Amino acid sequence: MRLFLSILVFVNVVFALEFSVKENGKSLDDNNTVLILGGMQGDEPGGFHAASLLLSDYNITKGKIIVAPNLAFESIIARNRGNFGDLNRKFAYIDENDPDFHTIERIKKLILDPEVNMVINLHDGSGFYRPQYESKDKNPNRWGNTSIIDQSEVNSTKYADLENIAKEAVENINKALIKEEHQYHLKNTKTQESNDKDMLKALTYFVVSNHKAAFANEASKNLPTHLRVYYHLLAVEYYLKKANIEFQRTFDLTPNGVYNAIEKPLEVKLFNDKILLYLDKPANAINFLPFPINQALNYKASNEITAVVLNSNSFSINYGNRLQTRLYPDYFEFSNALDSVEVIVDGKNIKTNFAQKIMVKNNFKIPSIAGVRVNVIGFDRGVDESDILISKNQMQSRYSLDKKRKIYRVEFYELKNANLADQVFEKKNNFKEIKKVSIPAKAIEKAEKKDKFIGMILVEFQ
Repeated sequence: MRLFLSILVFVNVVFALEFSVKENGKSLDDNNTVLILGGMQGDEPGGFHAASLLLSDYNITKGKIIVAPNLAFESIIARNRGNFGDLNRKFAYIDENDPDFHTIERIKKLILDPEVNMVINLHDGSGFYRPQYESKDKNPNRWGNTSIIDQSEVNSTKYADLENIAKEAVENINKALIKEEHQYHLKNTKTQESNDKDMLKALTYFVVSNHKAAFANEASKNLPTHLRVYYHLLAVEYYLKKANIEFQRTFDLTPNGVYNAIEKPLEVKLFNDKILLYLDKPANAINFLPFPINQALNYKASNEITAVVLNSNSFSINYGNRLQTRLYPDYFEFSNALDSVEVIVDGKNIKTNFAQKIMVKNNFKIPSIAGVRVNVIGFDRGVDESDILISKNQMQSRYSLDKKRKIYRVEFYELKNANLADQVFEKKNNFKEIKKVSIPAKAIEKAEKKDKFIGMILVEFQ
């Protein structure tokens, strides 16, 4: 294992995360696409987790959905309702100088797409709505566990009968309650009729004002996140079936099935498939992770509510409003000499691209490559650790990436004087940029004197 030198890197803090928009399925050319929105408020994880699962764990087999799971992405990361005020009170009017102006305009464009005729907005609300006062948590002023409409009908060619559709959704959810106190109710805000000042500014009223069906589903903030998601998905699946959209999902729609779907390991790939991080729970900081001085800082993740965020001297990986881990960079020149390597796993030769995880039962070995050295993080046998048979009991567990102490980094470096030719690889278009990182001159100078980083794989011992 190499001798690590600490480099303190100062960077400009920038917090500019735009929300994601992804499509699932294929349009049937019948203007029947459903738009599903989550994360309007950053402190409502039920909504943004449910919307995210519709992209990562659902396969639309007939029809199409468009999903924006993280509308107030910066507020989600910051764990607050809205960095610049409540995003859901800016649809009637927003000043061009408002920091949310661009976000609101993007959302309106999605809503006004002629292909979209139904919009579902997912929220988490306080307590449990009841038509009559029962207690401080169960009364007409609460919003939790409700199906919300702005008016009984909308002047729309499809789904005009908002009230009956929402009633059916409520009945469907109430057939699958975990506890009786979780009972759903219909809440018609009668926005225009009652001249509700707040709701007149909200997204759903903007939708119905443009002659499209809008439903808001509220799950109670009194419930744990996975139960909120459970109730959201019950509602969404009803609305999708109403729109004749068919789907499959990778988990059972039960509280336990939803919990496991939310908590499954995150995969984050960095720098055009050079590095894979596989994170199964909130993890310890990852130190001395190779970062480039000569390539874009970018990433992609296994779901749309994961972000790599720049801090003062580190980067954080956030999963929704949960900090997953921190990354402390070690800066290098990056080499494009290779995009794959040979690995001998349990006696069998395999070839793998970088940013992949290899399963190992007993041991593995990296055959030597001319002009390249291998660094197995957590294995201390010298500068170059190629051509060494390595088993789990030889690894220092504190260097593992996971709580079970099974996953380790294997890094590949081009020797300083090797002068290997850069190869031309397929351009990666699906990575998100980590913007405006300023690397000090001293860090760049040090990086230019070191071996060049080529790529990383992970090994997981079974």
